Amino acid sequence: MEHTKLNKYVAGFVFLSTLIVYILTLADTVVFWDVGEFISAAYLLQVPHPPGSPLFLLIGSVIGMIPFYDDPAVRIHFISALSSALTAMFLYLSLVKMIILWRPRTEDTWNKVSLYTSAAVGALSLSFSATFWFNAVEAEVYGISMLFVGLVTWLSLRWNERADSPSHQKYILLIAYLIGLSLGVHLLALLVIFPFLIIVFFKRYEFSVRNYIIFGIVAIGIFAVVYPGIVKMFPNLLDGEYAIGGGAESKSILWTMLPIGAIVAAVYGVWRSIQNRNEMLHLASMSFLLILLGYSTYTMVIIRANANPPMNENDPSTLKKLVAYLNREQYGDSPMMKRRWSQEPQHQGIYTNYKSDGDYFLRYQLDEMFLRYFLWQYAGREGDFQGAGVDWKQLWGIPLFLGLFGFYYHWKKDRVMWWVFFNFFLLMGLIMAIYFNMQNPQPRERDYFYVGAFFVFSVWIGIGTLGLVDTIREWVKEQKLQTYLGYAALAFAVIFVPVNMAYTNYEPSDRSGDYVAWDYSYNLLQSCEPDAILFTNGDNDTFPLWYLQDVEGVRRDVRIVNLSLVNTSWYIMQLKHQEPYGAKKVAISLSDQEIEQIGPMQWEPREMSIPVPADVMQQYAQFSDRPAQPQAGAAEQAKAGEIRFTLSHTLQFPQANGQVIRAIRAQDIMAFDIIRSNNWQRPIYMAVTSTPDSKIGLDRYFRMDGLAMKLIPYPAPSEEGVIDPAILSANLLNEPAEPNLKFQRGYKFRGLRDTTVHYDENVERLAMNYRNAFMRLAMHHLNVTRDNAKAVEALDSMMAKISPKVLPLDYRVEFDITNFYQFAGAKERYAEMSTNLERRLLEMASKQITEPFQNQYHPYYMLMTLYSNRGDYEKALGILDRINKDYGTTPGLPEWVVSQKAQIQAQLALRGGMKDTLAKQ
Repeated sequence: MEHTKLNKYVAGFVFLSTLIVYILTLADTVVFWDVGEFISAAYLLQVPHPPGSPLFLLIGSVIGMIPFYDDPAVRIHFISALSSALTAMFLYLSLVKMIILWRPRTEDTWNKVSLYTSAAVGALSLSFSATFWFNAVEAEVYGISMLFVGLVTWLSLRWNERADSPSHQKYILLIAYLIGLSLGVHLLALLVIFPFLIIVFFKRYEFSVRNYIIFGIVAIGIFAVVYPGIVKMFPNLLDGEYAIGGGAESKSILWTMLPIGAIVAAVYGVWRSIQNRNEMLHLASMSFLLILLGYSTYTMVIIRANANPPMNENDPSTLKKLVAYLNREQYGDSPMMKRRWSQEPQHQGIYTNYKSDGDYFLRYQLDEMFLRYFLWQYAGREGDFQGAGVDWKQLWGIPLFLGLFGFYYHWKKDRVMWWVFFNFFLLMGLIMAIYFNMQNPQPRERDYFYVGAFFVFSVWIGIGTLGLVDTIREWVKEQKLQTYLGYAALAFAVIFVPVNMAYTNYEPSDRSGDYVAWDYSYNLLQSCEPDAILFTNGDNDTFPLWYLQDVEGVRRDVRIVNLSLVNTSWYIMQLKHQEPYGAKKVAISLSDQEIEQIGPMQWEPREMSIPVPADVMQQYAQFSDRPAQPQAGAAEQAKAGEIRFTLSHTLQFPQANGQVIRAIRAQDIMAFDIIRSNNWQRPIYMAVTSTPDSKIGLDRYFRMDGLAMKLIPYPAPSEEGVIDPAILSANLLNEPAEPNLKFQRGYKFRGLRDTTVHYDENVERLAMNYRNAFMRLAMHHLNVTRDNAKAVEALDSMMAKISPKVLPLDYRVEFDITNFYQFAGAKERYAEMSTNLERRLLEMASKQITEPFQNQYHPYYMLMTLYSNRGDYEKALGILDRINKDYGTTPGLPEWVVSQKAQIQAQLALRGGMKDTLAKQ
């Protein structure tokens, strides 16, 4: 078969095999993090978080209208799968072009097999790398962004082949347009400008140090024209306001004329270049206009912002606001030079673990936040949890070593292209690590930032594969043995790189069957009564809720108040003035002018009060955790007609003189104002994932109804809080067959008993919210109503709906559940669980336990309690001996052990006496 046809077939195989695997592992509905936000924004052409991705949203809107799958989320997930599969194909095609620069194609079979197989190994190593695969099966911008990277890389190599032909200009112009379009997805593809320009330099100019320095300056200038020139300065100047050198902004018509003049000059340049046959002027002018044309997708942001959609983040409805949106002003600035720059307390405490900024950069920003992610792809990931290290046993480092050999072999065979891709790798890896200047800790893993570097390294894996087989053939002189060893080496590379990577990463990358985000968001919304106000905390309890409301129309009557976004004036204004889908406005007493000026306020802890109408007091007069028993102090509070609490500071600003200025955040001000202005007209809830300081001191006034806590006018009698057993039972125990768009009690738990579905650490944490609710209900029936049957029903329902085989129980939670079964008199369930727990605790005790012996959840203490409860007193005495041996130097512990032994021996004596009595009878 001729080379051209075979090359196309292999490219098609790379594309189809990758796409099929991605479709098999595609998420079945919305998932956590930004995905819900992007799907909602694409489905209704809304405005997501800065700096936006209008082209992605336009594509998503079109694809979302094609009914090739019932779930609209899956249609938009498919964009990432398709884009990523195409990226792998373009990587394959690029590898072929690079290899034939130094290894000409011949018609013999070995040349064809080794060339195309090696290129396929490199491409598929990207397809099945952990991060690239994860990005490919959810609706995120990184799939399309990498398609632009792959396509521009291939076009750059295509131009390199055709640079001397009359039609070479079309490749440059197409690259310029694609770079402009990529701005409407993600800025990552911008960095491909530099590798392309390096290719142009080596193709067109003679190398010298002087020429290369001049080229470097020109390349930086070209990049600066695009970013920040076109991206940031253009809309800023069009607005007629600009600040020079960081000074105050000045408003002048001259600023507006500059970008208009640049466009006119470029158009004139095109005309002039055609008249004078000036190729350089023509390319420069046309490229500028095409980049600008591609960037024009951002006009959609202003257009849609002025339509006031439900999601309108930053409200970029004017050029001035668009500039703030593009500059990500909402997130603040981070300095480039100073590494440990954050003043946040959680960061300041960690900074002391590093000797200097240089140490912080090397150990955290480079090693932990880049090299660790890099090794995840080519050595293996320790586990699916935050902070996971490298597990060399998964991939044995074979893809890594093959890539490192390819790095050397590329340098040996083609210094020019090696230099191009070495710079490409530095830009996508080291330079990105410096630019991001990430602070410790991060809310999630950031491996997706560096997927461009993984793209480049996969190039070297392909070249390393070819280098390996060619080197083996060079060492072996006998022709038949050459052939056998060559094919064996290729087979080795195929099996231990793409095949093993696919096998290793399939389960953690498989999102099929995962309905947790959808169900969790549905359950959170259905925890709220009609027309409720729901305070949420972070991305994971906000973005999927937006998806359910915007795309699927679930509980649109509930107004979501995100406590992070409510620190911004634009979001507060939308809550106050807009009625999305007819939902009621949020009552806010602040004037628009006060809202525009809102920010942290100096504050010292003080007692606050919120009035409560008499009829509301009467409505909640019965303490729902103790039916028919009025709460202590109810009469006094009813008479006062208010709730009282202490609002403490949530911010601290250390001063040079040693003093500390205390303050509260805008979100604290707004939470208080919304609750007070609401005047108990609408039910107010807070997600159970909210942090303690988000509750502004009202902790004991929240009743736990499941995944949300309802604000009530009476405080709970203890720190454990209060529940309404009827509401909690209706939510937890009655799973509806079908979801309801309107208010309906009953949670859904799809997939939480399916052992074939893979869940990460984030889902395991969220599952604890469900388990806590079930356990609170069981505890209520054990301690308050004394209804053991209902307590067992709640516990059995929890174990059935959330299988420990799917989401393992923390050993401390398992200990509590086991004790609950014992208290409820469920002997069979207790025996079963205590046996499993004993086995688990003994396994833990067989290893060295480093934690101090100071609480009831120490494995030794739990074993002793377990044995005592079961009447295994001899085993309990044995555990006490181990405690004394391991912790005997702890002050007071030997005395405690003696006391416990005495109690147990008394029980043994009592048992012996009873046996003697029975024997005499």
